[in-house]
Amino acid sequence: MKKEMKHAQVNTLEKVDLVFFPVVASGHYYLLCINFMKGSLELIDNRLLDNNISFVQKYKNHPRTLLRAFATFYATFHSTKNKNMFEEICNFKTKTLKMKWRSNDNYDDCGVYLLKHMETYHGEKDIEWENGLQLNNVDQIEHDGITKKLKNAMVFLM
Repeated sequence: MKKEMKHAQVNTLEKVDLVFFPVVASGHYYLLCINFMKGSLELIDNRLLDNNISFVQKYKNHPRTLLRAFATFYATFHSTKNKNMFEEICNFKTKTLKMKWRSNDNYDDCGVYLLKHMETYHGEKDIEWENGLQLNNVDQIEHDGITKKLKNAMVFLM
């Protein structure tokens, strides 16, 4: 992470509001976002939980493991500034954002949705988040040029 921060010319995380982590698990792409404005770990997934699958079955312990690893990094990186941040970050609650375009009808474009989520999410309430996506409108993905962006960015997610 230090290498990525250096490349992006970021010297501190103290004024960062959102930290995005793309996740690929079992062939599905979703996003974890550490939201410092709300003190939460937000799970952003274009798919709904199936009725017969629990949160833990789908996501395992990945969100909490990532949060703890990030808290360790943050506390080490900013060790002289704020010694309580490890505990504070570890206590962030996990929240699944319930966007109006979530659906289980599309099994193919989760990577495209992930990119659109990273591009348009700024920490607003899930019900207020506007990004042009609509429920069950697969054609919007092609028309918005998202597929081209995905092809150009996929290398970075692998």
